[in-house]
Amino acid sequence: MQRRAGAIYAAFFILVGVSAYAFIGIAEQPTVSLAGDEYAAGANLDVGDRTYTVENVDADGDSGALSWTNESATFTVTFENDTTVSPLEVQWDGQRARWSSTLADGSTFAYENGTYRVGVNTSADPPTATLTHVENASMNESVAVGDTLAYRNNETTITAINADGIELTWAEPYLVAVENATDPSAVTFVQQFDVEGRLARDSTVYNETVTVEDVESVVSRPDNATTPLETYLPAADTASFEEGEAIHYAGNETTIERVTADGVTLAWDGVRTETVRFSEGANITLADQPYFTHFSGSSQVQILPRGDAYDTYQQQLDDQAYFTERKNGLWGVTIFSGLAAAMLLGMAYLPRKG
Repeated sequence: MQRRAGAIYAAFFILVGVSAYAFIGIAEQPTVSLAGDEYAAGANLDVGDRTYTVENVDADGDSGALSWTNESATFTVTFENDTTVSPLEVQWDGQRARWSSTLADGSTFAYENGTYRVGVNTSADPPTATLTHVENASMNESVAVGDTLAYRNNETTITAINADGIELTWAEPYLVAVENATDPSAVTFVQQFDVEGRLARDSTVYNETVTVEDVESVVSRPDNATTPLETYLPAADTASFEEGEAIHYAGNETTIERVTADGVTLAWDGVRTETVRFSEGANITLADQPYFTHFSGSSQVQILPRGDAYDTYQQQLDDQAYFTERKNGLWGVTIFSGLAAAMLLGMAYLPRKG
């Protein structure tokens, strides 16, 4: 009787567990399905008067990006007070601490361990140049704009390559000096001399200074006469600017936007590619309008205005969560029923005492 009852109860639990497991197998999880266009990488989306390009869509990595061209972007750069800047970057009319020279195409010049010939390749984009050893063509070096080049004891920068040749530019830095005031509005750039370089390029004086009666001095090679360094050097180039005045920076016409005790900020307008990143269900702003994103495939995304579509999206997510909750409950019934049946069968067939 004990075994018969145990078997009946075990069969009941097995039936319940199998039923729950079967329902798990046939139940279909609700999907998120929204009305609207799908976009893949490379597609364009117009919002207002702005065009966005889908740069990438990666549903597996839950990431993606849109880009658009900002025709009136504002750029800024800040120079801290008491730091130096190069006139290769910051320029103004009449600037004196900046020099340039052109190595003509086909010309030769002394470089490193010999004489090299300049060869310009203007068909390249951007143009490049090759420096070839006159006596050993296997010794050559390719250079481009932005590279540095030792030229006549100067550490120069290649600022242009064209049909005329290679333009070399070198300079001495300027100190950023904000006016000493409670609310400063002006900044002065003061030339800082490269004393070591100047002495090395001047064959009439020795390469090192000496101290004479506590005065740093330069020594003449012909007669060992000394001249105070302050007298030897020319007057420092200086230029002062007020807030709102124009100045050149990295090839841009910029404005002195702000001067504070900490430094000076330059600003200019230009074209910039802006990026908008998104993920599943992310809220994004396009052309000042609210949107949200949904990955409709592994490499497709829907970009929809917030509103009714977003409410539908949230409701479908709630449906998915409800389904998952109920499915987990069925798994619990299946597991519990299996354990109960096994326990009842085990107890029913325990050996009897006596």
